[in-house]
Amino acid sequence: MTKIITIAGQKGGTGKSVTAVNLATSFALFEKYTLLIDCDPQGCSTDWSGIKAFDYNCDIASVLSGRAKFKDAVVKTEMSFLDIMPAGLNLSQAASKLAKHSGNEKILRLFLKDVEGEYDYVIIDSPSSYSFLTNTAMTAADWLLVCMTCRHNSVEDFHNLLRTIKNIRKAHDVPLKLAGLLFNRCETKGKIQSFIKKQNLSDVKKLVYNTFIPNDYNIKQSIDLKIPVALHDIKSPAAQAYLSFAKEMHFFFK
Repeated sequence: MTKIITIAGQKGGTGKSVTAVNLATSFALFEKYTLLIDCDPQGCSTDWSGIKAFDYNCDIASVLSGRAKFKDAVVKTEMSFLDIMPAGLNLSQAASKLAKHSGNEKILRLFLKDVEGEYDYVIIDSPSSYSFLTNTAMTAADWLLVCMTCRHNSVEDFHNLLRTIKNIRKAHDVPLKLAGLLFNRCETKGKIQSFIKKQNLSDVKKLVYNTFIPNDYNIKQSIDLKIPVALHDIKSPAAQAYLSFAKEMHFFFK
């Protein structure tokens, strides 16, 4: 059964898009058929996935606005097990029209039925704000992975996210569950534990993954090159951490 996971972060700078690209890449390296969906008009996942603008002539905005079929907007990457549905600034315009009608937040979930069973994992990158597109990305998923850092988060932000999950479950009757918390740009587990205690998040300690993503300069280099970090240097600390995290997540879903 396909596991649909939306990557969420309460604020910008938590490593949400970096995680979406590199988690999807890691699953693909383990030969798990993976679809990465960019649901953010900034298009960071699209830019950093290694595909070029001339590789495609339609994107997620084309699908949501009814100008293209879902499968027509799926782009092959240079990795045999990884496809991507790209996004660009035109997604904001499509979202503005859809947001005028209540219930349209479920549209991506309905489209995903067209590829049900074709992928082991679908990874959705969502915008950082609580917008129509964020709610759409969350409504499409069965699982929500929350990205955090020891710098940008607060207990209030996290509780707002939990309330959003409850509202989506109730409004759209979907089984959205919390897959866990991934810490990015961290040096040690000790700093993560200290942060959790300071932020009064001890009650969610069991949701924090053992793997954390280190503050590795190779990530910046891979972003500059517009490729996943594993394709830049698979032996780098960040690439190894994402591979380890993919293993941990795969074990979680077994």
